[in-house]
Amino acid sequence: MKKDIAIKKIAPRTIVAFYEDYFELNAGSIILDNFILVIDTLLYPSQTREFRAYLDQNYKQPIKYLLLTHFHGDHLLGMGEFKSNDIEVLGTEQLVDNMKNRLENNWSQESIAKWKEEEPDNTEDFDAIDLFLPHRTFEKSHVIEDGSLRVEFYHSGGHSGCSAWVYFAEDKVIFTGDELASYNWPFISEPSGNPDTWIQAFEHMLSLDVENVVPGHGKIVNKKHLQEHLEYLKTLRSIVLKGIEDCIKVEELVVPEFYKPAEDWQIPKALEHLYNFYSKR
Repeated sequence: MKKDIAIKKIAPRTIVAFYEDYFELNAGSIILDNFILVIDTLLYPSQTREFRAYLDQNYKQPIKYLLLTHFHGDHLLGMGEFKSNDIEVLGTEQLVDNMKNRLENNWSQESIAKWKEEEPDNTEDFDAIDLFLPHRTFEKSHVIEDGSLRVEFYHSGGHSGCSAWVYFAEDKVIFTGDELASYNWPFISEPSGNPDTWIQAFEHMLSLDVENVVPGHGKIVNKKHLQEHLEYLKTLRSIVLKGIEDCIKVEELVVPEFYKPAEDWQIPKALEHLYNFYSKR
């Protein structure tokens, strides 16, 4: 798998780093007057190192914050590149709980050793993984200010229970994390995800003054694309609720066509999650 990334300035203060070969993965950065904040990392530490070098070389401000939108590895495995007493890592309270679990299991030294066996070409990157818990957490929202500039961080809990997203009004930009995977079937699979708060998050995003929407995966889009995904999530909810009411088995549910799933298992697993979620209500 190639590791080449593309770094692009999409607004006066907003930078996006894009890794096409892993489901079109995005990370980003916002350049404030006195400091820089980074939103998520890329999949490999070497890619994150390259992104940080770009910021260091092109901007005079120090990096002060790393915001993690959720606990999935493709969004934080490079966080060790920002390990410093001068950089504060932020995420939701539930992110910490999820990371603790993964540090004991999926991200244990034994697991990383197995990754190296399976992907020997990536040994240096696996050796560079340095994971640690955020320094600060929040429950519902958190604001970072620099003079008149304001970055808003919201806990939505849709794609995963710890999912969050970022709004920067100055550049009219949103970083959605995996609440949105543009031109993809929604990433509904995480057991802790909440489809109702996911819908609420999209409604909140659509109420804001936005020109660029940076998804966790996929190409940068606008509010029209957000609206399209919102309507589809509502449709899925209606189908599942009606199926439960009519005692239709989950495997017999039929959903309308949308964008192609990233993986073949995605639709049946999503419907199973939604069915279980609403059956408990």
